[in-house]
Amino acid sequence: MALSKPKLLIFIEYYLPGYKFGGPTQSVANLVALLKDRYDIYVVTRDRDYGDQQPYTTIRPDEWLNQNGYQIIYLSPARTGIRDIHRIIRSQSFAFIYTNSLFAGFSRQLLLLTVFPRQRIIVAPRGELHTGALRLKAYKKLPFVYLVKLLPASVIVWHATDEEEVNSIKRVFPQATVRLAGVNVAPVSSAGSRKLQGNDKEAGRLKLVFVSRLTTKKNLKFLLERLRTVTEGVVELDIYGPIVDIPYWHECEDVIRELPAHCLVTYKGTLSHDRVADVLSRYDFFVLPTLGENFGHAIFEALSAGLPVLLSDQTPWRNLESRQAGWDLPLQAQSWTETLKNCIAMGSEQYLAWSEQAEQVAREYVREEAFEEKYRALFS
Repeated sequence: MALSKPKLLIFIEYYLPGYKFGGPTQSVANLVALLKDRYDIYVVTRDRDYGDQQPYTTIRPDEWLNQNGYQIIYLSPARTGIRDIHRIIRSQSFAFIYTNSLFAGFSRQLLLLTVFPRQRIIVAPRGELHTGALRLKAYKKLPFVYLVKLLPASVIVWHATDEEEVNSIKRVFPQATVRLAGVNVAPVSSAGSRKLQGNDKEAGRLKLVFVSRLTTKKNLKFLLERLRTVTEGVVELDIYGPIVDIPYWHECEDVIRELPAHCLVTYKGTLSHDRVADVLSRYDFFVLPTLGENFGHAIFEALSAGLPVLLSDQTPWRNLESRQAGWDLPLQAQSWTETLKNCIAMGSEQYLAWSEQAEQVAREYVREEAFEEKYRALFS
């Protein structure tokens, strides 16, 4: 008789076929693909994509569906209350419960249900406890942080994806049990690499791409204000991502209207994951002045496509300039202005070398992370 596999219950606010939630969706998709042969996996998510008012039209809500080797349930709004979540976690003997956020609705309900826990909850805060991220809407977050601190430390295992996140978790929850496992990504393929497209980088011109949700945390306005200080060359910036914070986007639009004529900024709408590699290959540099990321799937996708990256120093992608793969800069105006000027001036030969190094950084990340071993340790 074959031994039954342990059951893993995963909560994520938005999942496939949606794509507007960004990195967490892809992280969980990769995790399911990695572990579904060793675990019976059950995914709980909502019946619509991030920001959408209407549900998916091709999916039956509120019932378990078999999907390529795992089970998934898409909950309608009427079925996402604490009693519904309690019913799900008590429906079977789940060995592990894994949730992809500290502050999202599912996670709040799960942690409120840990008064009499039968199993630990593994929480992946996904950068939410980094100092910059925690400051955003702190008036909402800190009361819940205080509540979580009242729970026994044994209730939660924290999933950190790098040493910086380990430290950020320990700063907020000093007694926390933290396990380290890097963000699981697919192997790097050269199929969508920029250097295969035959696009040379022309000195005096710069094509930038920003791919992320449009929120205060992603800090697009900071980049736009830096473009206002660039006086030479031609700069094109294309913006992809759902408009989540409408007032913040209006502030960005105000800056865009004030930019000089040689800075061309275009909002391109949302970008599905299957188009990312092809779209990125059309640009010179990927840019993200974020206030905090625990990984940044779009950053990895850009490096994989051979795009050097221009980032804040609030991501785990560090020491990029020494590798000639990009920059990780403090959010200080002058350093960003000078770096943008250097990007504009860069010619084809130098750019090709940087492009090759960017792809190499992505390959090394995949090679150095023992994904399956670390995730089996996380769920053990």
